[in-house]
Amino acid sequence: MMRVAVTRPARLLPAAAEYLRSKGLEAVPVPMMEMVPRNDGGVDAFVERLSAGQVDVVVLTSQNGLRFLLERGDKSLIELLNKVEVLAIGPKTKKALEERGIKPKSMPSTYSSEGIVKEFSFPGKRVEVLRSDHGNPVLIKGLEDGGAIVTETILYDIVPLNGKEQEGFVREALSGRIDAFTFTSTMTAKSLLLKAESMGVLNELKMAINAKKVAVIGNPTAEFLKNSGIRVDVVPDRFTFEDMIDALAKVL
Repeated sequence: MMRVAVTRPARLLPAAAEYLRSKGLEAVPVPMMEMVPRNDGGVDAFVERLSAGQVDVVVLTSQNGLRFLLERGDKSLIELLNKVEVLAIGPKTKKALEERGIKPKSMPSTYSSEGIVKEFSFPGKRVEVLRSDHGNPVLIKGLEDGGAIVTETILYDIVPLNGKEQEGFVREALSGRIDAFTFTSTMTAKSLLLKAESMGVLNELKMAINAKKVAVIGNPTAEFLKNSGIRVDVVPDRFTFEDMIDALAKVL
């Protein structure tokens, strides 16, 4: 059975491993980052603007962001969100919204910041973008260029992990016993390379990865890896984990 590295946050690894098994693949899971809720008053300020009717559109770029948002608010937040236009970046975020009683009005056909900017514009409207501290700058600039009045709220920070588990994963990668590597964000890739650098084996790791197949979600992740000297074999048209694995399976 082909072994595929999965570098996702810990809470997402069990479902990822199960999907790989359904495709006849074995997961080699390791969390390369964790998500930490931001407690700087930004969420409270957003809720105040929403309550005061100072928001026309809310853009949510991940189901994780939604989780952190609702953990900070009360039940009235759902009612408030249903009074404005809510845009979900992709089907998983859309499903998470619907499961919590929030009705998203829109979703781009390409599940990315670039897709939102290409397909939507909100001239003169007050748009709130809720996301992580590593959000693609294309989204803010693109919405502003389209005439929107944009306010960005950071819901959570993405923090790289650098412990024994990650060190063990680097050594496993160097052994050649992993057949493919997957990266769902730039930070997962960056965190892995930083760990290898701290171990003094960065060049060796790049060689080991380049000897296998590499699949990523999103053009920013692909560009980061290419600029770091790592070849990318698969970037799915739709930016979901399942689409990435489906595309990867075709080239293994």
